Amino acid sequence: MNNTSKDVLFLIPMPISEIELNWSIPLNVINQISKIQCFIVENAKVSRHFLKQVNPKIIWDDILIFEMDKHQIQSQNGDILKLMQQHHVVGLMSDAGLPCIADPGNHVVRIAHDNGIQVKPLIGPSSIILALIASGLNGQSFKFHGYLPSKPEERKKAIGSLEKICKDTTQLFIEAPYRNHAMLADLIKTLNPETKLLIASDICGESEFILCKSVKWWRENPIELSKIPCMFAIGF
Repeated sequence: MNNTSKDVLFLIPMPISEIELNWSIPLNVINQISKIQCFIVENAKVSRHFLKQVNPKIIWDDILIFEMDKHQIQSQNGDILKLMQQHHVVGLMSDAGLPCIADPGNHVVRIAHDNGIQVKPLIGPSSIILALIASGLNGQSFKFHGYLPSKPEERKKAIGSLEKICKDTTQLFIEAPYRNHAMLADLIKTLNPETKLLIASDICGESEFILCKSVKWWRENPIELSKIPCMFAIGF
């Protein structure tokens, strides 16, 4: 069944590192993005920086950028729908990676579906998927949890709970970069020696580090995690 709607919401991938754009965003996707003149975004400043990379000759007077209010997005329903119906071709962007995965935007996609607007995802990087396929852990069954609790005792309890189910389902999660070291310390201290632990930092970046080893190995080979985006996963 084909969607014949003339209105289209493009889901636009964003780079997850500062490397050259063509390494993470296909050329045809870049060309498509450069044709769009209306965008719904998570952060206007970040989006303008990206669009300038896509098209250095961009004319800002021709571009409309609508910033989502992540905390009160329901109040923007009417404005978002009006935007998509008036401009016909709209792009949705988060701050990094693919919109709607560990980022806001699914509410905008739901509005599009509910109003007969075609939704078209564009190919681009996802740190979750890239970390998973580079881990060697179970890729048939996996779950992403976002952030674990920030309080140490609650975090250790959450780690223990995830370990109980990671044999059958790979468990992925992230941490605020400035808490990476505390997270790693709790993982090494709490997990069983035979459990596999993935650490994937600066994915696609110049200092990319991806390694999946047993907790026993990590205990014997301690590392310092810098304050850069990092993905963690546990499994067998």
